[in-house]
Amino acid sequence: MEEIRGTETLELEIRDDATRKAERIIQKAKEEAEKLRRRSAGTLEGMAADIEARKLEKIAQMKREAFSKMPLEKTRLRARFIDDAMRSSVRKFLDALDDVQLGAWCLSGLRKRTALFEGRKLRMSYSAVDSSSLMEMEKLLGPAAVTIPDTDAPQRGIVIESLDGTMIMTLGESQLEERLLDRYRGELALVLFPGTAGKG
Repeated sequence: MEEIRGTETLELEIRDDATRKAERIIQKAKEEAEKLRRRSAGTLEGMAADIEARKLEKIAQMKREAFSKMPLEKTRLRARFIDDAMRSSVRKFLDALDDVQLGAWCLSGLRKRTALFEGRKLRMSYSAVDSSSLMEMEKLLGPAAVTIPDTDAPQRGIVIESLDGTMIMTLGESQLEERLLDRYRGELALVLFPGTAGKG
């Protein structure tokens, strides 16, 4: 019983600490969002690759040290809590993105996949994307594409479908969330929980 109470106390302490640090992450994320809008897709990919390479060994070492010192159940609790905290921070970041910033990200993703659309008749539905990005997307897809707003869309972003039903592609908040978590999970963990590696 004492161990359960100790685990609950640990979780509360971690949660309080994470809440304070999350505010700083959110502010930094807003600044990064503005940079994202201004940078080319190639520059963004280069930055992500550089961050990943520099942080990989540090993150791996942190995990080894942290997990080797914790009992299994405590490890599971902490891992689940850290994941929830990171997802919550990313979600707040996404909620703060305006239509221009989200539109810029969708446009960047679309540019990388233009070869998939060649020779196809397409329909693109969109939700909460700025008009400037939308016009650029329409140019990329060509005159044969039909573009329609989707007020009932489950998320902000775009969905492109071939009229013959052989292809569908979604670029929206869910995809951006997973991409950010995939690319920056280690960095987020270090910022939210910098003392994790030193705790037993």
